[in-house]
Order: sequence, then C-alpha cells, then structure tokens
Amino acid sequence: MLSKYDIIILGGGTTGLVASKYAVLLGAKTLVIEADRIGGDCTWTGCVPSKSLVFASSLIKKTSEAVDLGFIDADYKVKFSAVKDYINKTVNDIYEEEKPEVLQREGIDVLIGEAHFVSSKEVEVDGQRFRAKKFIIATGAKPTIPRKYIEGLDDVPYLTSDSIFGIPELPKHLLILGAGPIGCELSQAFKRLGSKVTLIDMMKNILPRELKEVSSELELILKAEGIRLALGDPVKKVKQNAKGEIEVYTKEGNKLIGSDLLIAVGREPAIEKLSLEKAGVKVSDNEIILDKYLRTSKKHIYAAGDCVTQYKFTNIAGYQGYIAVRNALLPFYSKGMPKYISWTTFTDPEVAFAGETNKINSIVRDEFEKHTLPNSQIDRARTDNQVDGFIQIYSSTKGKIIGASIVSSRAGELIHEFLLAMLNKTSISKIAKMVHSYPTYSMGNMQLAGNIVERNIFQSYLGGFLKKISRIYRLYK
Repeated sequence: MLSKYDIIILGGGTTGLVASKYAVLLGAKTLVIEADRIGGDCTWTGCVPSKSLVFASSLIKKTSEAVDLGFIDADYKVKFSAVKDYINKTVNDIYEEEKPEVLQREGIDVLIGEAHFVSSKEVEVDGQRFRAKKFIIATGAKPTIPRKYIEGLDDVPYLTSDSIFGIPELPKHLLILGAGPIGCELSQAFKRLGSKVTLIDMMKNILPRELKEVSSELELILKAEGIRLALGDPVKKVKQNAKGEIEVYTKEGNKLIGSDLLIAVGREPAIEKLSLEKAGVKVSDNEIILDKYLRTSKKHIYAAGDCVTQYKFTNIAGYQGYIAVRNALLPFYSKGMPKYISWTTFTDPEVAFAGETNKINSIVRDEFEKHTLPNSQIDRARTDNQVDGFIQIYSSTKGKIIGASIVSSRAGELIHEFLLAMLNKTSISKIAKMVHSYPTYSMGNMQLAGNIVERNIFQSYLGGFLKKISRIYRLYK
C-alpha cells in the first residue's frame, strides 16, 4: 500500500530535524527518512564529538599551563580511553533527545533506510513506496577523498572525520591532510592529548577562508604548541612502508612519515544514491542545481543544508531546513541564504567570523577599512593569560560594519554582537556607547568601537573644533 504524506524529508541530520519539527508545527503530515542514524554528522561524527574532544584536550592544556606556572606538580598521565568515554557519553546524551521515539512522540514519522526516487512524487525504501506533495533533500555531506590527485590513497589505511572518533588508541604521529577548520581543530586537540602532529595543505595558509592575518595568527599559535606545518606543497603520493608507517610525498620532493593519516580536505554532497534523475532533479558536477529559494529544477522538491551549500556549518544547515519548510508549506518565498553569516573554528583560541554574505570575498581581499584591537589590550584576556589574538572590524568609508573577525578565547560567543549589529544596522558608535561589563572579553568589542569613534572624530574637522572649544572653556573655568 502506498503511504502518502504532505512532506517527506530525506535525511535526519540537523537540516532534517529542524525541517521536520517546523513542518509538524504547521500541521503537515511529515515523514523523515534517514539512511543511517538520526542526528547525522553533527551528532555522530561532527560538532558533538569534535567539540567534546576539543574540551577534553583544553583541560589537558590548562593542566600543562598550571604546571608551567608552578601551581601544581608535573605528575599526570592522559588516559585516552577516558577521553573516548567522555566523547561517547556526550554523543549518546544528545542522541537521547533526537532518537526516533522522541520524534515520533512529536508527531513525526521516522523511517531508517536508504531512500531513492522512483518518480518526482515518490520515493522507495526497501521495496516500500512513499508519496508526497513536497520533498526536502537533506542528506548532508561526506568526506572528500582526493583519489584523482593523490596516488596510492586506496592502498593505504586512512582516517576521516567519520572514523577518527572510533580509533582505539592515541596515534603516535598523526599526519593530517587538510588545514581547514576540521584539520586545525583536530591537529591541536591530538597534539595536546600527546600525539605528534603534522598538518599538511597545498595552500600557503591554514584556514584559507579567513583573512591572511587571521590565518597567520593561528599558525604561530599552532607552531608554538609543537605542531609541524607543511604548507604550500601539494601531496602527490602516499604509501605504507614495511613498518606500517604512512609515507607522504609532495610535489616539491618532500617526504613526511607518520603512524596514521587523517584526510580532512573538505566535504562533498552525499546525493549519489538518491536516483535524482528519476525525479527530474538536475545535477551538475555532483551538485544539485537550486534557485535562491532552495527549489530544485522540480519546484516541489527542495534541497537544503550540507548537501547543497558551500558553507557547510550546522547553523546554516538548520537555517536552511527552516527556510525550505517555510517555502514548501507557506505562501510566498524567503531566500535560502541569510544576509549575514557567522562561523567559528574551535581551536584555542577560537577563530570566528561574521559578515555580509555577498561581501565575504571582498572582505577576504582586504577591500574595506580594517580596525584591530590586540587581545593584549583586553584586561580579561591578560588575567586569563590568553593574550594571543585580536578583534578586527571591517567597515565602509561611512562607518557601516561589513564584517568582523575575532581570534580569541570565546570568540564564537563574542562574534554575535557584531552579527546582531549588522542585522539591525547598528553603528559602531552605538557599540561604543553600550557600557559592557568589566572585566569581560566582550569589553574588547566596546574598546575597539570606542577607538574607531575617537579616531574618526579627532582626525576630522570636528576633532579640531572640539579642542578649540575645550581650550576656550578651560580659560574661563
């Protein structure tokens, strides 16, 4: 018997969860079909386990700092098994709030199995067919494996972000191929836990999406922690030697040897099993063709989240899940990308960015005015011994905030003040006027805004006028 729904969502990760909950709120009969586990990458192999690992490694780092400062004796040993137990507990605790039984109590039908289209209105799972008026493709992404560019990859054991959290022992020497957010976070975390780490990338800078000075600042920090950086030299070949070690050969003839290889060069859409051609959904170079409202070439089929966006962040995935349902089940349409976007790389210090989405490339090309406050001028950063990094605002010549970058402890929290300011068209001067609590890291936002306002005033005619008025006033008072 053919089961019929108002909307079927293919994928039970962040995008699918947000979409299904909103669809039910709108009164739609909703089915979520997930090929693996509800929660998707974020819960099982992405945000949750990686940030749990980052947290565990940060405690080790703080212990090491306490030893260096003479607060405690240097007599401790890292238990990797306990770190793994903590990660698994956190993952399972979060899954308890997402598992199928919970969703079903909320009125969402859930089916575990691989779905594929048999027509533009029907999908099939294990021989059973389901029909819907609307569909949302939210199947997420998978690690990119650069077989075309690196000889020997299929002949050596390697890890990805999907498998790294299941390793039984701490790697002796972890070679990480890819210096984006995943590579940077995991390189620092594993170094702090006791691994030797080499971070490799064909680009000359880590975190290539960030401005060069942001990347350069974090490079100095990673090097200071003992992480070897091998940048600007593409990998051409890998092989496993007689000792079981992984050997990496670069274009310029360099050779790197480690015990384990982690591939973290990016993620690509996980759509190959959907039989999209049977639905009439157009695809180009493994990417679903969308309009700005997240509609595919079949207007009743939407796609959202990591399977379509270049910004593969959980916050964007959730946003697009909401927008896809809003556009599918309500009149009129909203754009699938927010006007302003933010992201955070959870290294220590964190690296955060917020900016006007259509001007990100211009910001990276340094086309706007730039204003910087070093963390060494923020009292809270000094009391916490966290003086590496800075706050940076990008503005137009008229003082409009275009974006901001922060390299700092708690940068992921601090960045939202600038995101809210851009969203509400709040001027830099208003941030300067908002009296922040002291001593806090966010005080730095106010300090930098104040510096900008002072500079603009006293480098203009108004500054000279105020000085004259003050001089006259002092003569008579």
